[in-house]
Amino acid sequence: MHVPEDRTFEFGDFTLVPRERQLLHDGRPVHLTAKAFDLLLALVRRAGHLVSKDELLREVWPDTFVEEVNLTVNISTLRKVLDRARDGDGMIKTVPKCGYRFVTPVTLRDAAVVCGREARQLARQVTQNADAYRAYLQGRHDWNQRSEEGLRRAIERFQDAVEMDPRFALAYSGLADCHATLGYLNHMSPAEAFPAARRCATKALELDASLAESHASMAFVKLYFDWDWSGADADFQRAIALDPNYAPTHQWYSIYLLAAGRVSEALHQIQLARQHDSLSVPINSDLGFHYYYTGRYDEAVKQLKFVLEMNKDYVPAHLWLGRAYQELGRFEAALAEFRRVEESLPEWPVSIAARGFVAGIAGRTDEARQILADLKGLAARKFVTPYGVALVHAGLGENDATFAWLNKAFDERAHWLVWLRLDPRWNGLRRDPRFSDLVSRMRFPP
Repeated sequence: MHVPEDRTFEFGDFTLVPRERQLLHDGRPVHLTAKAFDLLLALVRRAGHLVSKDELLREVWPDTFVEEVNLTVNISTLRKVLDRARDGDGMIKTVPKCGYRFVTPVTLRDAAVVCGREARQLARQVTQNADAYRAYLQGRHDWNQRSEEGLRRAIERFQDAVEMDPRFALAYSGLADCHATLGYLNHMSPAEAFPAARRCATKALELDASLAESHASMAFVKLYFDWDWSGADADFQRAIALDPNYAPTHQWYSIYLLAAGRVSEALHQIQLARQHDSLSVPINSDLGFHYYYTGRYDEAVKQLKFVLEMNKDYVPAHLWLGRAYQELGRFEAALAEFRRVEESLPEWPVSIAARGFVAGIAGRTDEARQILADLKGLAARKFVTPYGVALVHAGLGENDATFAWLNKAFDERAHWLVWLRLDPRWNGLRRDPRFSDLVSRMRFPP
């Protein structure tokens, strides 16, 4: 069924706008991954008719071999999104051994009329400028890629949005998240990234303190830069109270809870995040992150391999997979993952330092020392976290140099220090009084 791009589909309380690649529920945007959106569109276009599994695989994953499980997982995601608004009255029916049928009546509308109406509904919530909102959605898409290029592109999108609507609080929250993520991934120094993130989060809260996104953005800064444990906890809880369906709040709160030592609560929060956005690559990667920091390395490996089946180029998953391998004593596999990261990010100090630590503990002293020299040269051109330099010295067993660099990391407020108690790479130092002193200075919650 061919449908012109200037048409939209209405079914139940939903509106599907192909031209804008948007699904709206009661006028509010619903997050879908690109493949879930394509799958829904394929089914809605053939509403009332059986669509075979082979047809869907060919249309949604053209020129790509994928396992049928990808189709099953995306169908499950769509059902969660669509059926929670209909008391379980399923819109997508399974035809056993054949395929699927979209069974809800669908109405075609003119896109200009529909988008105008939905934009007016959105205006009561976030902005009166439809173009600003569109720029915001594009920014969130780019931010979700977590690459340096994507983050800087997202900043441009969010800046466009606030130029069109200076009172657009959500766009300021997006700017905060971009700056914080640039700091988190060490593409910028903490002193440059996190204060910028705080300014944007503060502006978002001044404009609209009722938005969960703004409180979550501020909580992230309080956790990773201010080390304000009680303040971060309060902001995360406020964000959840305002919007329990906003997945990033649960994702980031799980990180806070894990660093704070509240392991079972942390697992619950990352599982909630995945329930709200089951195909999010960052959220699924952070579940592997959780398994790593709780010593469940085999489970971390399984989870991170699952993430890489979703997106084989997702750098953080390769990084954490390498770290899980190193704790299992699989040094060659760990080094291979870190080199895979460096193929995508040739001068990323985080993966270079991770490789240096493994080289050190594996007895490859010359390689580890060369990595120290490489990091020193790199520091003349870009930010290199002292935490990473300390790790390479620790791998070499050079404790005095390790603590000198860890103290420098503390002075620079390196966000990695929130993991000081849990990072297994420091296990050889934990009996040293200097390590206990550093932990006490972090003022972790009791």
